[in-house]
Amino acid sequence: MSELAAQDHEGHDPYGDFPGARAPDRVRSVDSHGLRIAVHEWGGPDAPPLALLHGGFDFARTFSVFAPLLAEAGWRVVAWDQRGHGDSEHAALYSWDTDVRDAAAVLATLGPDPVPVIGHSKGGSLLLQLAAVLPHRVSRLVNLDGLPSRRAFPDVPDHMRTKMLAGDLASWLDIRRGAVDNVRKPGTVEELAARRGRMNPRLTPEWLRYLVTVGARHDVDGWRWKIDPSMRMGGFGPWRPEWAMRRLSLLGMPVLAVLGMVPELMGWGTQPEDVEENLPPDGRLVALDGAGHFVHIEHPERVADIVLDFLEEAPARPARSRPRAPVVLRHNRIELALHQLRDGEGRPLLHLHGLGEESPRTVPEHLASWPGPVWALDFTGHGASTVPTGGGYFAEVLMGDVDVALGHLGAVTVYGRGLGAYVGLLIAGARPDMVRGAILDDGPGLAGGGTEPGDSYVTQEPLPRTGAPDPYALLELTRDVRPTDYATTFARQAATLSGLDVAVAVVGAVRPPWLEAVAQEPGVQELRRSAALALFA
Repeated sequence: MSELAAQDHEGHDPYGDFPGARAPDRVRSVDSHGLRIAVHEWGGPDAPPLALLHGGFDFARTFSVFAPLLAEAGWRVVAWDQRGHGDSEHAALYSWDTDVRDAAAVLATLGPDPVPVIGHSKGGSLLLQLAAVLPHRVSRLVNLDGLPSRRAFPDVPDHMRTKMLAGDLASWLDIRRGAVDNVRKPGTVEELAARRGRMNPRLTPEWLRYLVTVGARHDVDGWRWKIDPSMRMGGFGPWRPEWAMRRLSLLGMPVLAVLGMVPELMGWGTQPEDVEENLPPDGRLVALDGAGHFVHIEHPERVADIVLDFLEEAPARPARSRPRAPVVLRHNRIELALHQLRDGEGRPLLHLHGLGEESPRTVPEHLASWPGPVWALDFTGHGASTVPTGGGYFAEVLMGDVDVALGHLGAVTVYGRGLGAYVGLLIAGARPDMVRGAILDDGPGLAGGGTEPGDSYVTQEPLPRTGAPDPYALLELTRDVRPTDYATTFARQAATLSGLDVAVAVVGAVRPPWLEAVAQEPGVQELRRSAALALFA
């Protein structure tokens, strides 16, 4: 029996205790593509699920005080140890994408409906990516000090950077060469707590000692952290911290970002202004003075209250509930769902969602100023539209979806998120007489597959059919090629043939190459959302 499974049924840990800390009510495991992931749950088994993900070199039991506070409010809190951490299995390889894939495997066990998710530090950044690529799995997102910033990486002269890189490379290669024989150094509870305290100087000695008893194992020669010794902090590669921050702008679900404002070794150094310029329309920021990187450990009650207020702002709705039945349109063998979100007089605004999303149920707050009717279209393979057998997606066929909607609605102004922004640009150039302005905003699927084809991969086995969004749509449309000169051709046609002084408005913060090129074209303006809506209204 594992140390974790040996906990008694009253919620006490056999090796230690801490005021307010409580052992999980249930422990189970999830198979993630052959790897065993340990899952810990607090709260009633029939309560609504709330997913919780720890940071790097942590483990689910770092939530032993915070998670029970959420469970007492009526949630089934589901936290898991990332691969190589805590009680999860050690892997031969570790990468960002595998951690995201493990997270998706855990969420798949919580039912088909989207769930709220909370992530701390690295876990917060991982969940940003998961929410951007699988938006149908996430209803709300809370990021606890997990937004990387350039501030955490000092700008040094090139010759110093070269020396630092050379040292980093040699160190990384040396560790990889000897990784097969690596064993974590044993010690007493006090020694492991002291080591951890050097990285977490704001956490109390009592908490650190408790953390050892739930995050390390007791071997014959002493205690060892349950962290794969082949992993190390730092490293090198092409990754940029601002890439994670950019994902924040793409999200369509409500988002709460919590920052600890006291600089700390393990923190990112992110400031409120770094976050504010990247917040999505339904995003908000809370900056906590007097708190370091581990905001949920330093101030568990305070952070729990903030999170619970955010989670309880809107009552839960059925995943597919609609105020009225959609209009069903035919595009070849596809049945398209066209939803009327609001009645009104004048030209309609047509909402085009991002990749993996579906049409909103009501008019989004940031589009509420539009004076006329508002409609929204579910693309093929999304929402209530047909999920075809065998895939075969490309952006131009989605443009055909929009053209069918134009045949029903007449002239419209198009508002597109992510993939919907790219499709909106295409239809604006293809039907300049019918599209009276296109607003291009952030959202999933904005970047596509780059400006030219990359390495190909053929999926031979059928992907699991789980309904909308079609997994083939997620697979194929993320590889959609977006040459800049192709995109600018559509922008020029829209500007030249529509007769509008401004035919396209770019309102998003994220600028992949195709959108950067479009923004420089005549007849295209960079505006705020409100200004773009006022212009085309």
